[in-house]
Amino acid sequence: MTHGDGQRTTHSSRRAFLRATGAAGAIGLAGLSTSAAAQTTTLNVLTWEEFDAPEFREPIEEKLDVRLDITKSTSSAKMFSSWNAGQYEQYDIAVPNNNYVPKMMDADLLAPVDTDVMTHWDSMYDTFREFANTQFGDGDNVYGVPIRFGWYGYGYDTREVPEHEPSYKILFEDGYVDADLDGGIIMYDNHFKTMGATALYLGYDDAFEGQRVELTEDQLQEVKQTLIDQKPRLQGYIAADPTYIQEFRQGNFLVGHSGRNEIVEMWAEGDDWLNEYISPANGAQLGKVGFSPSVNPETSEHLTEDENELYGALEPERLEDFIPFKAVENEEAWIEAWEDVKTA
Repeated sequence: MTHGDGQRTTHSSRRAFLRATGAAGAIGLAGLSTSAAAQTTTLNVLTWEEFDAPEFREPIEEKLDVRLDITKSTSSAKMFSSWNAGQYEQYDIAVPNNNYVPKMMDADLLAPVDTDVMTHWDSMYDTFREFANTQFGDGDNVYGVPIRFGWYGYGYDTREVPEHEPSYKILFEDGYVDADLDGGIIMYDNHFKTMGATALYLGYDDAFEGQRVELTEDQLQEVKQTLIDQKPRLQGYIAADPTYIQEFRQGNFLVGHSGRNEIVEMWAEGDDWLNEYISPANGAQLGKVGFSPSVNPETSEHLTEDENELYGALEPERLEDFIPFKAVENEEAWIEAWEDVKTA
């Protein structure tokens, strides 16, 4: 690999840099073999769009004396596909959702994280440090570092949709609220997020209790059929957070399956007409930048009162019933069912 100055870089020099600075823990879930130019160290990061915001990127570059080369992705599935196809050699750090870290571990694509240089390791919520040691570990090493988290639920336009008992029923059942929602609902264009939410709606909570999410064949078929039956109510499927926000503001849908960060971003920018139900049972998302709480509650000391209200620290007890994203058992069957839903 070469940089703009034409001088060839080496994986070993980048690995040494990450090992010495703990940069993998600073901005990523997965620290991989790396790269440093002769004069300026460049770290290649595969991550989400928000990570390229100057107010986030520039302080890291200044503190670590590096240049961050950000490649943006819209889903963990796409990150894994490109990574597994050989592009891991192009990147130093990846920031997928936590359920994809075990997949990368199984594919032997990750290098261990040196927790000795992780000065904030012990400051994390116990829940997320436990995730790192179990979901990201093999008994000897850990291969990822949680950085942020959030919940999935749904948002709705309170100008058109009346207040109601919060439930995923609103996404699937006609008449749950006194509003015409046909063609007014959006879901994620992502098999895990949308099928996972549907499984929780159907009461398949037990499927999320093991190390992997595991639906029986009958349950998987019921999830698929429920999503097919839902399609007349849909405006469509959305992948990127900015698209969700833009279309919500334009009134293109009334109820949207969403992560907490999209809703908080709209609150912070003055969309006070929006309301959302967020439950620990709806699943967890890691690695979102901006408008999501940090796994380190000490960050609340650097936030204003209003910012803490939106995305500051919370009582650890609220995490006790947290259902985290997990790798899926027999994911190929999920993907096949998802494709059947989208083409139905």
